[in-house]
Amino acid sequence: MPDSAELARLASAASYLLLNPPDTQTLTVLLTPSGEPLDPERARQDFYDYLCIPQSGCFLPPFAHVLSQAQETAEYWHFPTPKYNGGDALLPWYDAGQFDPTVLPADAILAAANRPLDHVGVLLAFLALLLDAAQDHETDRVVLGEFLGEHIQPWADSFVNLMAQAESPYIALLGTILRDLFDAVREAYPPMTPRQFPIAPKHISIVAA
Repeated sequence: MPDSAELARLASAASYLLLNPPDTQTLTVLLTPSGEPLDPERARQDFYDYLCIPQSGCFLPPFAHVLSQAQETAEYWHFPTPKYNGGDALLPWYDAGQFDPTVLPADAILAAANRPLDHVGVLLAFLALLLDAAQDHETDRVVLGEFLGEHIQPWADSFVNLMAQAESPYIALLGTILRDLFDAVREAYPPMTPRQFPIAPKHISIVAA
């Protein structure tokens, strides 16, 4: 099982992939399950179509408040409209960790001031900070477990399954990467049902990079 530092590195890498289109360097280390290289132009366009442009016809809204309310009817998924304040429940966590989402490297489309705080790429960046700061203490495990239970668990499986089934080889590969990451994190830190009065995240010493 990867340790918390390795999980933090993987979460940080996944965050970057969800906030930025793939470049040549990224694609040199990512291969399809059959071992074939990805087409750079298609991979880049698929990033925008699936993760950035609602009018594309294949958009998968990467926001926790949308994904957690998604409903499947017959062969179709229905997503509520994203709200710019849909992720404001994360503010206490981000404040406690001195975490500023606006400094994350992100494509211009995703770097707008009204980007919801629960964009999956942003959540993964904060999760990376929690994992990187975690020690082998029960308090750390509880805080991570409650963060996962409240802000990751409600949407994670639906999102990775939708991505893994995408017609885009690049998006499908991202789905597989995320599934492996979430499985490893949840094995190390089982998600917990949030308490009525949850332990304050300030009990973990988080220093934003």
